[in-house]
Amino acid sequence: MALPITFSASPAPIAGGGFDDADYEAFIKKVQAKTGIKLADYKPEQMRRRVSTMAARAGHHSFVAYFGAMERDTELMAGFLDKMTINVSELLRNPNRFDELVNKVLPPLMAHRKNTALNFWSAGCSYGAEAYTLAMLLHEIAPNVPHRIKGTDIDTEILARARDPRFNAPDMLNISPERRAAHFPTAASGAWTAAAHLRSKCQFAKHDLLAGPYPKAEYDVILCRNVVIYFTDPAKERIYRGFYESLKPGGVLFVGGTERLSDHRAIGFELQFPFFYRKPL
Repeated sequence: MALPITFSASPAPIAGGGFDDADYEAFIKKVQAKTGIKLADYKPEQMRRRVSTMAARAGHHSFVAYFGAMERDTELMAGFLDKMTINVSELLRNPNRFDELVNKVLPPLMAHRKNTALNFWSAGCSYGAEAYTLAMLLHEIAPNVPHRIKGTDIDTEILARARDPRFNAPDMLNISPERRAAHFPTAASGAWTAAAHLRSKCQFAKHDLLAGPYPKAEYDVILCRNVVIYFTDPAKERIYRGFYESLKPGGVLFVGGTERLSDHRAIGFELQFPFFYRKPL
């Protein structure tokens, strides 16, 4: 998943510099026009502090001056976009949550669908660890049930990694030797490649959660875990309403351990289990 990066220590903005409200508003408009990224939908205090840190480190006295430098220097722009997100994931991240998905959520859903094809969406998929985890579990519990897993992210470079799935030792911490042998058999230079039976189930595409679009009633399960925690509340609501529209009746939204849908009833969701929200039949 793509998460905004944070810094443990931030230098103070340069004295006498711009870095004021008007300067920041002009900056976020320019960034959106240039890249499509809507910084206004991120929590403003955190995002403004983060960008001022990057601008000051690059030697610029205002947000707009920083943007002007990025327009002239493609490497500086690429560095800005790279530092805006950090991709954090691993295979079978939070194993207990996946146990609940497999043992509590999927059985009644699959029984209702009567072995018809199931569609899954890993939103904010980063380099694909979540999508391949899901493919592994579905292969184990229902190898004869057809399914499709779509992973999406705003970061095109990280999606290229997802399409060429290689996982290192930290990614494999929650994968037993037996599972590793069955699903990630190839080890080279400290990396394991997902087996063909996993890769054949996973597709990846670029998608901006803030800008949409959201397909109507297409998915049985949507996983979006620890992706929206830095967004403003209005942005979160738009995303969750989009997910609701994208779920089939009876479909389930699986969120992260740091997230709760406090107004899930207003959107239409039922709380099936903690971290799992169901669209009523």
